[in-house]
Amino acid sequence: MAQHIPYTLNYSGRQVDIELLQSVSRPVDLQAVTLGNVNQTPKLVTGIQKLVQRYTSILLSIVNTVKFDASNGTTLVSSIAGGLVQNTGKLQNVFASANLATIGRLRLDDAKTDIYGTVPDDERIANASLLNSNVNFTTNTIYMRILITTQAGDSLEFIVPTTAPR
Repeated sequence: MAQHIPYTLNYSGRQVDIELLQSVSRPVDLQAVTLGNVNQTPKLVTGIQKLVQRYTSILLSIVNTVKFDASNGTTLVSSIAGGLVQNTGKLQNVFASANLATIGRLRLDDAKTDIYGTVPDDERIANASLLNSNVNFTTNTIYMRILITTQAGDSLEFIVPTTAPR
């Protein structure tokens, strides 16, 4: 049974994001996420949806490719594209390193209250862990199911499909 994603409609005192992961059409416990189509009308996101979006954006960004912020991102995608992930064990190892970097970056950004203000507990990360993963050479895809928990105690599972270039 799908679990409802906690959300708020009270945006006072919050910074909001424009939804990037537009494939999440309804708040349920498990969703496959893909980059949204810019032709769709964007929605505002807050709470755990905003945290998942921030987490995924950092996790899938490649270090040294973000203009004006070279330290943003991880080595996950470059490791996959570079052929360093030959099996599920190596994927788990590469993910662990990228996950630590992502969580560290989120916490660093959240501590910048002079820039971003005080981030509500439902938008701050407590933990993220890889629940399940798979490397499929037939379809040239990598599957990762991640659990994110907020400082407010809310948690959400989501799937990040990553396709390696052929």
